[in-house]
Amino acid sequence: MIQLFCDMGSRIFILLFFLFTSLSNLQIFSQQIDSSSILTNIDIQIEATSAINKMYNFEFDDAEKEFRWLINEYRNHPLPVFLLGLSTWWKIYAGLDNFNHKVQENNYLDKIFLEYMDKSIELSKEIYNSGNIVDGAFFLSASYGFKGRLLSERKKWRSAAFAGRNAIKYLKEIRKDDIMIPEISFGNGLFNYYSVWISEKYPILKPVIKLFPKGDKLKGIEQLGIATNNSFYTRTEAQYFLMRIYSSEGKISKSLQLSNYLHNSYPDNSIFHKYYTQNLYRSGKIKLLLDESRILLKNFQENKFGYNKDEARLAHFFIAEKEMSLLNFEDAIFNYKKCIEYSESIGKKKAGYSIYSNFYLGKIFSDLNKTKQAKLYFHEVIKNTRRKDEINIRSRKLLRKIK
Repeated sequence: MIQLFCDMGSRIFILLFFLFTSLSNLQIFSQQIDSSSILTNIDIQIEATSAINKMYNFEFDDAEKEFRWLINEYRNHPLPVFLLGLSTWWKIYAGLDNFNHKVQENNYLDKIFLEYMDKSIELSKEIYNSGNIVDGAFFLSASYGFKGRLLSERKKWRSAAFAGRNAIKYLKEIRKDDIMIPEISFGNGLFNYYSVWISEKYPILKPVIKLFPKGDKLKGIEQLGIATNNSFYTRTEAQYFLMRIYSSEGKISKSLQLSNYLHNSYPDNSIFHKYYTQNLYRSGKIKLLLDESRILLKNFQENKFGYNKDEARLAHFFIAEKEMSLLNFEDAIFNYKKCIEYSESIGKKKAGYSIYSNFYLGKIFSDLNKTKQAKLYFHEVIKNTRRKDEINIRSRKLLRKIK
């Protein structure tokens, strides 16, 4: 079973599964809610949501001050500790050039995050054993789920599998109830959509997927829409995932609408900014695209948190596209080369932006009768794509025309 996790497709599966067994758990309650649960306390919801909104806007210091205030108020409850762990999770997510990129073994944020999740697990077990089953199981499954997700990202498969099994164990103790608050639609929507998506994208995993309830992509999108419009805790998470799903489904206008809302709501969140800029590109909104690309690049050059080489490579590519359309070849060449440089430095040499930068550089140098350079870039495309890929075929055809 451990070897199965090492398969690339299985790795994606386990990541998504941990996401389901963490985020979706946050929306599932027993039919008769324990009166000692603080999760239904409106005042605490508002206080926590205020801090969470700051967290989404990468105002981590302010958010964590509020989370620590909650610790003073609820020392024996896992909620505030879990939220501090979640804040650290977003730092990890946004602070790396590429979330899956190799990091040092002793990454200090990893240690902090795991310490928070372990403390959340400890407190959750205490309230669980004292009779607060709802909150206890709720945070046990969530804490183990997020812990498993990070461990799987770090390819620590045995530890990840152990955390995942514990997440499932406590999830089973919480009964799903269809008449509960709209937040439940978020977890259900993720599972319904991605369980089918994984089967379609990775057929080898179909036998594993059959172990879980049958999914429904359309129903999943509908449920995420309900969470987006009606949920209290998970509205932003639902919007984020629905934006990504619409993009992958080719519903660019809907994805653009959500990404625009997220970026305007959380302007300092580099992840939302990046998705908004990508959607502008796919929507053909060139003027806005150039404005946002330049802001991405400016934020990167000023070392603003979350704006890393990944954002820089996108910005350079989009600017290069515009310069090429204006026949400003010198500027286009500079920006395409910078896109390739940053792509290679974060392990995305074979990603689309890098591939197309090489292809367009080959075309530019071919048009300029600089055949040696043109050949180098076309060969780079061929080397990093499959022979049946359209870009590979086009590159081979253009190579044959070069004398």
